[in-house]
Amino acid sequence: MTGHRLLAIATIVLALGAGGTAYASWHASGSGSATATGGQPQPVTIAAGASNSQALYPTGLPSGDVTVRISNPNPFRIHVGSLALDPSQASGGFSANATVCALSFATQDRGGLGWNVPAGGSLDLDLTGSLTMATTAARSCQGETFTVYLKAAS
Repeated sequence: MTGHRLLAIATIVLALGAGGTAYASWHASGSGSATATGGQPQPVTIAAGASNSQALYPTGLPSGDVTVRISNPNPFRIHVGSLALDPSQASGGFSANATVCALSFATQDRGGLGWNVPAGGSLDLDLTGSLTMATTAARSCQGETFTVYLKAAS
């Protein structure tokens, strides 16, 4: 029993000694200087993803998927909060052949979570049910392939 009591006392003394060392090192002072540079993050690029060849019908309901690849040229992870139609591109955000097809794209944000794109990497997404063709779409839209221009927001 004496051996256990001696070990306990030695442990307490050792712990108190270590605590005193930690206290001393946290209360040390010093001085110096440093410099740092910060670069501007480069924008991510959004390109067409692997085609899923899904037919889009003029139902007026979200029924088409848009596939994209988001590429991050930065040496750090980038968070994309949402993907939205970029109406400044092409014909209101769609390829010219879509002008009579009454298409709309629903902004995507993965339920408010967005996506993280790895440093120097890319992320492939299938934005299920993000594209809608209205019932007023022209017959010439049958069998067409459309380009949807998107922009990323943080």
